[in-house]
Amino acid sequence: EQTRLQAFAIKSMKSDGKLLGVRNLISAVLLKPEALYRSELAQGEPDEHGRVLLAPREIAYALAYALTDARPDAELLKAASTGKLATPEQVATQVVRMLGEPKLPKPRILGFFREYFEYGGAIDIFKDEALNRNHVPEVLVSDTDRLILHFYEQDRDVLRELLTTNKSFVQYGIDSKTKKPTRAQARNLGAHLAYSLPPDWKWIPNQPVPLPRSQRSGILTQPAWLVAKSGNFDNHAIHRGIWVRGKLLGGIIPDLPITVDAQLPNDETLTLREKMKVTEEAYCWKCHQNTNPVGLPFEMFDHFGRWRTKELGKPVDTTGAITNSGVQGLDAKVSDAVAMLHRLADSPRVRQVFVRHAFRYFMGRNETLADGPTLFAAHKAYRENGGSFNALLVSLLTSDSFLY
Repeated sequence: EQTRLQAFAIKSMKSDGKLLGVRNLISAVLLKPEALYRSELAQGEPDEHGRVLLAPREIAYALAYALTDARPDAELLKAASTGKLATPEQVATQVVRMLGEPKLPKPRILGFFREYFEYGGAIDIFKDEALNRNHVPEVLVSDTDRLILHFYEQDRDVLRELLTTNKSFVQYGIDSKTKKPTRAQARNLGAHLAYSLPPDWKWIPNQPVPLPRSQRSGILTQPAWLVAKSGNFDNHAIHRGIWVRGKLLGGIIPDLPITVDAQLPNDETLTLREKMKVTEEAYCWKCHQNTNPVGLPFEMFDHFGRWRTKELGKPVDTTGAITNSGVQGLDAKVSDAVAMLHRLADSPRVRQVFVRHAFRYFMGRNETLADGPTLFAAHKAYRENGGSFNALLVSLLTSDSFLY
């Protein structure tokens, strides 16, 4: 392969010049299937079910890409070459080692939570600076990153903490030289507004800090998530409802029919809830009955993620409901987003849906019926180990779904 590519490069350089020849060489490498896809040759003998276990070296690369997004480290390659990656128990030993190694970067773990909660999208939402000169979405996203890593490192009731905690990091950074906490100096973030803190609040390095329990409950009340699920100039209760319905309740909202002009009234004297009355018409309500009730409770915040009690001078209506969940005892009216999130956080259905999303992320594919035992075992491992995300990972990465 090297000889063939070298000959191609030399020929290209002679005919097209050195610069274009190098470009053609790099293009040829990057367009090869091995550069685009992770190949699994699986050259062993099929078992009684017709499945083939990945070769030890393939398992080493699969584990490395699942957690670190880089090539296997020396110890993982050594385990593969010495026959110590041949059983689920041996694989589990390496997964536990990698998870417990503080010097081994594991960006894929934070990457999962970023993809799951989608709060990183706050950076891409245009906001008029004149409406809030303190808005710095990069800092908001970084604060949420820190909060997720905080609870991941504690590794107890991870999902419930991320849905119900009233704690937050605020303008929190790490100095690249001293490695100590430092205040993010992008601009004055207006922390008392963005995070519901007192106007005289002073930045402290000992974080996370507690926020008012009646106003904040986990990632979905963090300014980063609220901004990511907003429009340029207003909230987007429908997008927020779609997220709750899909990522927490496991529901599916069909795409908007091409025959529907999905526009809310352009009347600046109406609140968003008043504008959304048009979605309660019979044809629209078929879908909106599943999004509006779980999206409108977030109206207790504005589109910058700041807590509020009034909109356009009118009292904000934060009521909503969990509907059509299919789970006995879960459906109920809720007074606001905080009450709704606490109710959802205690639901086994929400945990199961969370495990399903973790499966899709770390397997790189959707689940099938044959993956049922893997999902069941992963949920059991998470539940019986006190809501440990690491236990969930060990279960997934040592499962037949991952190793075969």
